[in-house]
Amino acid sequence: MSKKEKWVMGVLAAAMVTVGFVSPAIAGEAPTPENWAPLIAKIMMGLSMSLGLAGSAVGLSISFSALLGGGTENFYKNIAVAMMPSSQGIYSMVVLFSNMDGFNTDPYTVAGRAGIFGITMFFSGWYQGACCAAGIRNILDGKNTMANALVSGAMPETYAVFALVMTFIMK
Repeated sequence: MSKKEKWVMGVLAAAMVTVGFVSPAIAGEAPTPENWAPLIAKIMMGLSMSLGLAGSAVGLSISFSALLGGGTENFYKNIAVAMMPSSQGIYSMVVLFSNMDGFNTDPYTVAGRAGIFGITMFFSGWYQGACCAAGIRNILDGKNTMANALVSGAMPETYAVFALVMTFIMK
């Protein structure tokens, strides 16, 4: 990181800390635990969604790297396998929208759901991309079929679905 980048990051961090401490004073109210719980739940849900989207992005970049290595003639034949890690980002959006009504009513449960879910989505997307890349490489080498690649790519997806289902079961 250059000196200029460090300076910019320091100024942004200082501004965020200052706004965090000054905004309640400007509003004329002291923060209470009742005010902090929904905020913490929203931060956790935002982090969870970010982790899910990042897991999808990492998985897609891994699987598409393998897909692009096969050349243009094999691109559309294997794109279904390469697209599999995108589901974690979709699941993250589903969990966000399904828990929006719980920020004020049950913020601790929402925060717990979000924390566990985000970590699972990140690693599931990442390793699903690795499985899909291996399947694509094997297809391109003539060692594997599309069905085998889809089944092996679906295994990390299973745990993403389990995490999605658990967010609806947790009370």
